[in-house]
Amino acid sequence: MKKLLLLIAIGLFIITSCINKDSYHEKQSILKYWESLDSSGFSVYLKGAIERQTVFTKSITADIETDEVASLPKTDAADDPAIWVNQNNPEESLVLGTNKRGGIHVYNMSGDELQYVQSGCMNNIDLRDDFQYNGTDVVLVAASNCTKNTITLFYIDKTTKLLSEPIMDIKSSVDLVYGLCMYKSPITNKYYIFVNGEGADVEQWEIYTENENIETNLVRNFKVSSKPEGMVVDDEEGVLYIGVEEEGILKLKAEPEYEFETVWLNGSNPTDRSFVSSDIEGLALYKTDSITYLVASSQGNFSYAIFELGETEKYLLSFVIDDGTIDGVIETDGLEIVNVPLGDKFPKGMLVVQDGYNFDNDSIKKQNFKYISWQKIEKLIPKN
Repeated sequence: MKKLLLLIAIGLFIITSCINKDSYHEKQSILKYWESLDSSGFSVYLKGAIERQTVFTKSITADIETDEVASLPKTDAADDPAIWVNQNNPEESLVLGTNKRGGIHVYNMSGDELQYVQSGCMNNIDLRDDFQYNGTDVVLVAASNCTKNTITLFYIDKTTKLLSEPIMDIKSSVDLVYGLCMYKSPITNKYYIFVNGEGADVEQWEIYTENENIETNLVRNFKVSSKPEGMVVDDEEGVLYIGVEEEGILKLKAEPEYEFETVWLNGSNPTDRSFVSSDIEGLALYKTDSITYLVASSQGNFSYAIFELGETEKYLLSFVIDDGTIDGVIETDGLEIVNVPLGDKFPKGMLVVQDGYNFDNDSIKKQNFKYISWQKIEKLIPKN
């Protein structure tokens, strides 16, 4: 076994040393870590992902990294981020990051942990502003809770800027809750939560307040072709995007009265994926005045794919996040984007990604999240 792992590590070293000089140090550290693994199967998976990553020529670096999540070392814990934009003071916006080992971390714009709410295995997370709760305008936060197989609700108090303890659990019937996103209808102003599970089922829940109590109503359920996870809704267009991990990205109407149809996003479907490799994980949207972009984390090749949406719907490019002042990023689960200025570092918004392997020189640390200025990504996108 050790001999096999050593051969794999040597082969990976040769491959990764040819990829990008800037990423050399982290890849070398990863190889050392892989040599310590007791399963060659996982090493082979990582080898394949690195090999598939060599097709990409565009790379950027992270600007800020968060404090580590609460977990044992070398444990898969961090998963999905959400961003609350503080309209009154954007530099005091918050990043929420899920921890599958116990709860939700709250970070400031410098990546410092402000709060940790222990609430069970939190997988995917999303939020929507301007929800009325107990007579107050709050930020409604929803997370898929794989401890209870529920959707767990929280809120952010916009005065104290604190995340509440759990305020409700919505019992789901999907087979092990997984992906989650929220939607505020531009037609009815109703709030919805979509949740999916490993068995490929998807539920849509309406969330509303009645007599100062939060009420829920299951308004739609359907099944996709295989295991999904990442989801995002374009609130303005009323379109839901679902990442079906081994197949592609589905798009469908987000209003509950519509029937499910299998429609693949151009460039992501099972027969047209030269650069998007399974499995597809996090999805997020970035809107400009004229174009909407969808960004997807592609775990099968440790990259990030950008699609242009609308009439000219198409795959544009992929990029990787390499070593810089901060270590690079690989094997990303969830990600999130905002398109509004968040201070001097992020004048056009930012991308937040989960980092599957958080390195400090040759040492592997507990996982965390990385912040990247959208300006860096914008420079990669070809001009029309």
